[in-house]
Amino acid sequence: MDRQLRMTPSWLALGIGFGLQAAGAATTPWPEVPDPPKAKVEWVARDSVINGLPSRIEKFESQLSMAEVLTYYRAFWANSPSGKPRENKMGEWNTLTTLQGPFQIALQVQSKGKQGSFGVISIANFGEANKDFYPKSMPKWSDAKVLQVMESDDGPKHSQYVVVASRESLDFNIQRSREEWQRRGFNLVRESKPDPGGAPSWVASFDKEGASLDVTVARSDRYRATTVTTNLVTPAKGVTW
Repeated sequence: MDRQLRMTPSWLALGIGFGLQAAGAATTPWPEVPDPPKAKVEWVARDSVINGLPSRIEKFESQLSMAEVLTYYRAFWANSPSGKPRENKMGEWNTLTTLQGPFQIALQVQSKGKQGSFGVISIANFGEANKDFYPKSMPKWSDAKVLQVMESDDGPKHSQYVVVASRESLDFNIQRSREEWQRRGFNLVRESKPDPGGAPSWVASFDKEGASLDVTVARSDRYRATTVTTNLVTPAKGVTW
């Protein structure tokens, strides 16, 4: 499979908003990628592992137009050993992808109103990919398809973020999620039950000595299934709470 086509804006959108760092950090030095000119850049995930891939993600807002940002990176990657960057368009997003050794680098950018642009730069290390990436601390159901697993450390905290899509109903997934975590010794702190007149979803928070847990169960028209999103936070390795 062509690795340059594996990353998409929808894949990255799952990671945006999690300012997490350094869990299972890769040993191969990360390639240098310059920031876009005239831009404000923030880390989304500095050293994380997403679906078994050591990854880096940063987001930016630039005073340059989308076309100018694309031109800048076309020129920067023009003489890469892998050749000119691959270009693609997905909705409002324009993308450039290139390879540097075991790394795939992807730029995703779109226009911001009448001036400027914003986007995401991501790097994935395929050379150190781990195929057995599903956390043993998470329940795994035979009817559920794994959509994303993200592990990262943020200071003393270790986060495991898992999204699965289940063929079973919303109510069934709510019941088994609640019962499974309570069986594991977690206390249900609060829950928001599905609103008959609103979006079909359930949000719950649990805690246990040394750990906290948030679970969201929702019906997804996109996947034609029920999605279960779980975020388990425990002490990072070597940290005692």
